[in-house]
Amino acid sequence: MIYLVLAIVFSSGVFVTMRIFKRFNLDNHQALMWNYVFATVTGFLICKRFDTLPQLVHESWFGLALLTGFWFIFTYLLMTASTQSSGITITSLSSKLSVVLPTLAGVLIFQEHLNLKVAIGILLALVALVLVVGRNGETSDRAQRAKLLLPILIFFGTGTGDILMKLCAQHNTGHNMSFMIAFIYLIAMLFGILLVAYDLLSGKSKWQSKNLLGGIALGVINFFSTYCVFHAMRYFDNVVLFPVYNIGVVCLTALIGWLVFQEKLTWKNYLGLAIAIVAVVLITVRL
Repeated sequence: MIYLVLAIVFSSGVFVTMRIFKRFNLDNHQALMWNYVFATVTGFLICKRFDTLPQLVHESWFGLALLTGFWFIFTYLLMTASTQSSGITITSLSSKLSVVLPTLAGVLIFQEHLNLKVAIGILLALVALVLVVGRNGETSDRAQRAKLLLPILIFFGTGTGDILMKLCAQHNTGHNMSFMIAFIYLIAMLFGILLVAYDLLSGKSKWQSKNLLGGIALGVINFFSTYCVFHAMRYFDNVVLFPVYNIGVVCLTALIGWLVFQEKLTWKNYLGLAIAIVAVVLITVRL
């Protein structure tokens, strides 16, 4: 349970840190690159053992880790753009509603059991997520509707990423979880370096040292968020883990948005928080 709680805290920190990027006018691509540099370094520092190159290539999770590393930076670029343009509410909605995808994968792919109580809890979770992070009608102007593509991409991107993480964890039967996570971040870092190099060579951006500080903060938080999620997967099924994890992140992010960024909560938000509590009880309490 401690891994699940820490995963919620660190994942909420990721959204908050991305939100702060805009306040300090950080370059998204450079900050994300440094984020993956420090996430990779953090991962390798806590590794208890390392694979040699031949061992790494023959690991059952090697191919999945390559794909997951690319998927990480792809979805984080989408989330950063969405967080800065639409705020943490819209981004939380599109990201955490993706709980539907790994939950369905848990039933269809991993043969996990979905009883009526858990199914009702998942449906309530979706209702709660919409209410907690929903916008008021007056904000849905033409400019807002034009940005619908980002939330849709984040929905499918985050859900697919969760499924890839579950597959990686399932294929990792050894005691090198930290090494696998560090390797995933290493792949994301390489793609980040290529992206920043392209920006610099094409004149789209200039090198800014201040992005390093933002990358350090996000990198450490990002690594431990993933680390805790991976370990939580060993104790919870998808149908339990992802609904509770996603509801927790949305509720905590909404609270931080209200306290720190003065994002006001409506009666719908409060109703969503209450429904979320009921949903968590239905999903987690085994009768």
